[in-house]
Amino acid sequence: MYGKMILQQRYLLDCEDAEIRMTLELILAQTVRGKNLTKNLIVFAKDQEPKQVFFRISEKIDLILNLMKKDLAGIELLKEENQGVPELLADPGMIEHALVNFIQNSVHALSMVEYPRIIIRTYCCDDNICFEIEDNGCGIPKENLEAIYEPSFTLKGSKDVTGSYKTGIKGTGYGMSNVKKYIQQHKGIILVESKLGSGTKFTISLPVVRKELTNEEKKEIQTGKVHFEKYILLVEDETAIADVQYRILTQEPCNHKVDIANNGQVAMDLFGRNKYDLISLDYILPGSINGMDVYHYIRATNKAIPILFISGNIEFLESIKELKQKDSKIDHMSKPCQNKDYVNNINWLFERTRSFGAESHRST
Repeated sequence: MYGKMILQQRYLLDCEDAEIRMTLELILAQTVRGKNLTKNLIVFAKDQEPKQVFFRISEKIDLILNLMKKDLAGIELLKEENQGVPELLADPGMIEHALVNFIQNSVHALSMVEYPRIIIRTYCCDDNICFEIEDNGCGIPKENLEAIYEPSFTLKGSKDVTGSYKTGIKGTGYGMSNVKKYIQQHKGIILVESKLGSGTKFTISLPVVRKELTNEEKKEIQTGKVHFEKYILLVEDETAIADVQYRILTQEPCNHKVDIANNGQVAMDLFGRNKYDLISLDYILPGSINGMDVYHYIRATNKAIPILFISGNIEFLESIKELKQKDSKIDHMSKPCQNKDYVNNINWLFERTRSFGAESHRST
């Protein structure tokens, strides 16, 4: 498909016949649309786990606006950015894809508006990073607001019964389905406000994940059962997440000793050489050895060590329920997890494992 697109683009550049050129442009547009539809279908079918790094949402917005400069021509664009918005820990590709969908939908909704306008706001609210995309476009009928996230649903093209969009504007119906999935995988929420004929506002809220424990979090952790100065194997291939977890585990109030493994083979090698007190184990790992392989390798020789799975993979979240019924010394957390919750869960798992050990000792 990509080869055909390149050939079509070359023919367009060389073609001098107006009628043939128009036909080639139509073919190219349909090829691009088909490519995008296929991409959306593949993304929707696969439960991809976010690959997270720290970045500023304002920089991603600027990047997308620059890439979409041609689409935004003739549209009044207003940016309202509050100061002090921290870096977002998220999958940059997923967030970029979401922004493109939101802004493209606004551009389409403004196609019949005399004075088109888009307002983009970024701010913080209750430990959440928020961004809004608001337009004064055609709006969404009230009866369709809940349906916009359904796969294959669209109000464009042949479904445009109100004449709200210019001829030629089409939608695959999978863009907002994917966007909702992305936001949910980041433990975020989407709110939509819309009035037919007046415009639409989407508000996206994503949790702040800080790079270390706050003083308030440290105090709160210390009110419970705190286990410290343990030896922990941290298995995590995403550098940003591994750095945060290493920092909060090795500093006050935990003061653990921590080794980091960025893939399954390194994790198994380290486990074979050292005597750990707990394993923090990512499920999705690079290469052919995943977190479950590491788990079985560990359990083949050590049935007692507590293991905390960390994963945002939807398929894994279903399978872990059955595994937890068989193995009382494991637990799991979904990505992204808050630092305080991560430490508390490790302390809880230490306490739970110690309790089971005491009960086993009494029974013998």
